[in-house]
Amino acid sequence: MRNTFIIAAHHIRRVVRNPGLILVMLAIPLTLAVIEYAAFGRTAAAGKLPPTTVLFLDEDDTLLSGAVPQAFSGGPAKEFFELSRVADRNEAARRFTRGQASALVVVPRGFQDALLSGRRAELGFYPNPIQSIGPEIARSMLEMTAVIANGLYAQALEPIGRVKAILDANREPSGDEVAAISRGFFEAGQRMTALQGLANLTVGVKRPGEAAARTGFGSDPAQFFAYVFPGLAVFGLMFIAQSLAIRLMRDRLRGLQRRLVITPASAWEVVAGGVLFMIGALCALLVFLGIIGAVVFRIRMRDPLALAALGIGFAAFAAGLHLLSTSLARSDRSAGFVGGVVVLVLSLVGGTFVPAEQYPPFLRTLATLVPNGAAQQGFIDVLVHKTPWPGLAGRLAVTWAWGLVTLGLAGYFERRRLRS
Repeated sequence: MRNTFIIAAHHIRRVVRNPGLILVMLAIPLTLAVIEYAAFGRTAAAGKLPPTTVLFLDEDDTLLSGAVPQAFSGGPAKEFFELSRVADRNEAARRFTRGQASALVVVPRGFQDALLSGRRAELGFYPNPIQSIGPEIARSMLEMTAVIANGLYAQALEPIGRVKAILDANREPSGDEVAAISRGFFEAGQRMTALQGLANLTVGVKRPGEAAARTGFGSDPAQFFAYVFPGLAVFGLMFIAQSLAIRLMRDRLRGLQRRLVITPASAWEVVAGGVLFMIGALCALLVFLGIIGAVVFRIRMRDPLALAALGIGFAAFAAGLHLLSTSLARSDRSAGFVGGVVVLVLSLVGGTFVPAEQYPPFLRTLATLVPNGAAQQGFIDVLVHKTPWPGLAGRLAVTWAWGLVTLGLAGYFERRRLRS
């Protein structure tokens, strides 16, 4: 057993003396985390999507045309849209080309006259052709507003007709006419009050066994990173494990393992030393990533024992996976290719890049049965949902089962190879 620790310490000292590649790969999860936060900004950290920018061009320049922007800048919609006025269509085209807006809404000349005379009045809607999601969001909002406005317009035909008559006569309205018009619009609004109930609609979310809770990424950047960072750390750790395993394989190809076997150290101790080196190094790197997450990204590290149990289990799997790959491969290139493909497939299935909760039911279940998916969700359960130990039993069981199986297979094939 003493020889096992000596061999593991020897491997660790060599990595410490030449840590360049490991440090570069360690930067992968950190860089991806910063990029994701820069892409989504504080709006995602607050549980919201980035606002959709809509351009507005008022060619009619009347009282009614000036009310159109309220569809995007007033009420609840202002949280989801950013309205920007433009002087002409050329300016809108330039901003479309730069990707600075998703859609253009144009109020054409004659808009107010058409409404007052009871004729068909249309708004111009121009989506940005180089975007897809933002224009559809803006289109849906404009169509919904048009439906409500048409309903209100139908209820207010009588006072609108009075206004039209006064404008056609080019005269000042009398006090009685103003009162009648005001009463007409008031009564039209009263008939539409049922729509106001939509503004008061709320949805309460309650998780099993918990009090009412909010959904989304939370109200601060720390909670955003608590969702995002575990998956990126798991992804980076699998690639670092591959690099460490290939180091051991190159030692084997250069004859270092053979020289160790003829020393008093047994074949089993040589294999165990490599395994201990891999798990110890990965755990140390995971602790370092945890410190970075706590200090730089302000993630609150809850229940360190639960995090350690998940981390050690996943480190055992990552080490076993790549040691198994190198024990069966004949060259470091083939081991690197096979290991890279496996890591990418596991990352896609486990929900590293796309949250597993967005998957179809079958894939969502599968994501919890692969080791990286179980470990990633376990970290999120601890850091975000404060899940107690009994609730983590399934995540721990999956992670440790994969870890023990891959380590066992790697040890078996590596020991058999050394004896041959």
